[in-house]
Amino acid sequence: MLLRRLATGATLLATTVALGAVPAPRPASAATPTGSTAHRAPAASPAARAGVAAGRVQPCGGTSWVAGSTNVCRGSLVYRDYVYDDEGADDGGVGYDTSNTANAFGTLAAPAGDQRYPADDTNSADLVDLRLTRVGRHVRVVAELGALRRPDSTVLALAIDTDGSASTGGGAWPGLGVSSTGWDRIHRFTHGDPRTNTIRGRFPLPRAARWRVQAVTAQAATGTVMNVAFRGVDERAAYKASGDNPSEYPYPGQGAWFEDRQAAALQAGDISEFGHTVRTRDLRPGVTRLQRVGPGLHERVYTSRHTLGEGMSYAGIPGRGDGGTAAGFFAQEFNFLGRYQPYGIYLPRARGPHGLQMEWHGSNQGIVAQINQPGMQQQFGEDLNRVLVVPEARGPNGYGSGISERDLLDVMKDVRAHYPIDRRRVFSSGYSQGGYIGFRMAMLFPDRFAGFTTWVGFTGDDTNGTPAQGPGSVTAGAVGNMITYVRNLRHVPGSMIYAGADELVQVPSARAMQEAFAATDDVYTWYLHPTAEHLTFAVADEWAKEAAYSRDQRLVRRPARVTFRTARLLDAPRYGIRHDHAYWVHRLRGRTPKLLDVDLTSHGCGVTAPVLETTNGQGAEPVPWVSVVQDAVRSTERPRRQLLTGTLRNVRSLRVDARAACLRPGAAYRLRSDGPAVLRVPGLGTVRLHQGRNAGRL
Repeated sequence: MLLRRLATGATLLATTVALGAVPAPRPASAATPTGSTAHRAPAASPAARAGVAAGRVQPCGGTSWVAGSTNVCRGSLVYRDYVYDDEGADDGGVGYDTSNTANAFGTLAAPAGDQRYPADDTNSADLVDLRLTRVGRHVRVVAELGALRRPDSTVLALAIDTDGSASTGGGAWPGLGVSSTGWDRIHRFTHGDPRTNTIRGRFPLPRAARWRVQAVTAQAATGTVMNVAFRGVDERAAYKASGDNPSEYPYPGQGAWFEDRQAAALQAGDISEFGHTVRTRDLRPGVTRLQRVGPGLHERVYTSRHTLGEGMSYAGIPGRGDGGTAAGFFAQEFNFLGRYQPYGIYLPRARGPHGLQMEWHGSNQGIVAQINQPGMQQQFGEDLNRVLVVPEARGPNGYGSGISERDLLDVMKDVRAHYPIDRRRVFSSGYSQGGYIGFRMAMLFPDRFAGFTTWVGFTGDDTNGTPAQGPGSVTAGAVGNMITYVRNLRHVPGSMIYAGADELVQVPSARAMQEAFAATDDVYTWYLHPTAEHLTFAVADEWAKEAAYSRDQRLVRRPARVTFRTARLLDAPRYGIRHDHAYWVHRLRGRTPKLLDVDLTSHGCGVTAPVLETTNGQGAEPVPWVSVVQDAVRSTERPRRQLLTGTLRNVRSLRVDARAACLRPGAAYRLRSDGPAVLRVPGLGTVRLHQGRNAGRL
C-alpha cells in the first residue's frame, strides 16, 4: 500500500477557418506507420498475419488495441488513442488541487498534465478513437469520447495541411490556445451525441494526393485542450517512485498516464509534432495499412463488459473493502468507471513465446507501477523474455476484488489473445497492495501461475502477528486475509521481500506470513531487509535475486494432490467470479459461507511427494538481507493406483475431472468429510458422502 498522502442523429456544427501563413520549419510528421502493408483485400497479407500473431502489429477491428496506433482499415483512417490521458498541459504543478483529484489517479501515479474537469463532466474530452472515411468529395469524421454527458461539452478540432508546405498557413488554432505549423484549414465540431459519446461531421476532401491531419479535443466552456491525437505508440510514461511523498517532478513533468509528451507540448503551446500524413488513394474500401508496434513500454486498452458509470470519478465509488475496524484507512475505491480500461505492457525484444509476469500495482500507483523502470524491464522482461503487464484495475486502490478482479482476469485473457504467451510461464507479482494481490491471485487461481513474487506484500490485515489480531482488524481495501489461504500454494513457489523499517507493512505481519508458510509444504523464500523501508526496492530498481529465483519455475498442470481453501466472501457473482475450482477439482460448494477446505490426492498417475529442507541465507543487494528458504531437495515416488483419498471440510458438493486426475471406472475412494457432501465424477458416477470416513468404488 504505497502512501496515500501522498452517434447517429446528432446535430453537428462545423466551422472552417483559414488563416495566414506562419513560416516555420516543417516538423517530422507521423507518416504512414513504419513497415505498414498496403493491399486491396480485406484479409491481411502473410507478413501482416505473422506480425499480428507475434503481437508486433496492431490489427484492424477488435475490442482492444495498442494505444496511439494509426491504421488504414478498409479505406478508413483509424486512430485509437490512450484513455484517461486527457490531463492537458503541464503548467508546472503536479495536479494536487483543492478538489483532491490526486487520489483518483494515485498520489504515486500523477499525470504529467495538470488540467482537470468539473467533477460532473469528467473525461468529456478524452478521445478514444478518431475515424476518417471518404464519402464522395468529403471526409466523414467520427470521434468517440470516454464520456459525453452534454451535447455541447466538447470541441473537436481538426487541422488540415492541404499542400504539404510549411511556408503556407499554420499558426494559432482559434480559441484553443495551441498552435502548429503548416496547416491551411481548421474544422471545428462543437455538438455531439451523449447517447453514443460521439462527435460527427465532415469536411471537404483535400485535392492533394497527400495531406496532413492533426486533431485535438477541448473543454468547450474554457477552450482548454485536454487531448491531442496522433501521438504514436511510444508516448512516454516516465514516472518513477522516489523517497519523497508525493514524488514531484518539475516541468516537463513525468507522469504515469502516457501523456508526458502531450503535456509538455500543450504547455509550450506548439503541437506541431503530432499529426498523420494521409494518402488520398488509401481512402478506398480495399486498402488496409497496419501499424507496427515495436518492443518496449506501451499502453493497451481493452473493452470491458462491465461499467460503474462513464469516465472517471475524482471522489471514487467505495468497494467492499472498508478497512475493518480501521474504517476508511486505505479503503477499496473505484475511480475509472467506463468500459474502456487501460493497462501498461512491456514487450521484450526477443521473439515469443514469452513468459508473462502480471505486476499488480500498489496503492496510489497506476498502469506502469515498476515496469517503466529500466531495472525491472531488463531483469524480468529482457533477461527472462517475459511480457510485463500492469492492469489499472479501476483505480489506485482496487485491491483485486469485485470489478477490480474482473479487470485483472480480463487483462490476462486479452494479453494471451494478442501475444504468443507460454502458459507454463505465467507469474503473479506485485508491490505493497500489489503484493497482496500477488498473493490473492496466486492463492485463488493456483492452476494459472508458475510462481509468485511479492515486495512488501500486504498480508490482508496489519494486525497479523500482533496482539491485536482477532479483536481488531486493519484490512485496508482487502477482501480476504490472505494469510489464511497460504496452503493453496502447494504447487506455486514464490519469494516474498520485506523491509525491517517498513512503516506500513510492518515486521510482525511479515513474520506472520513467513510462519504461515513454514506450517505448510509450500516451497518459498522469505527475505527480510532490516534497514529497508516501504519504498526502498522501488527506488533501488534492483530485482536480480527475485528474478533469478523465478527463472526456471513452470506451471504444474495436473498435480496428484490438490489442496485448496476458499470462502464465499471472496466471490463476486455479479462479475462472473466464483473461486470454486483448482486443477482437477471443480464446482466446490460449501454448506455454510465460512471457509471451505479440500485436500485430495489422486493416485491414478502416481504420487510425487517433495522432501523439504529449511535453510537460512544472507546477502547485500539492494541492501543487506537475511532469508528463510524452504525448498524441495528431493522427492519420493509412490506407484500408480486407482485410488482417491483425502479430506473435505464444509463441502456440500464438488466435481472431480476424472481424466485430469487419471481415474478410471472402478477406482476406489477413501474420503473423510465433516458433514454430508456429494462427490460427482462425470463418466464415473456420483457418491453421497456422510460425516466421517467414507470408502467404496466409483
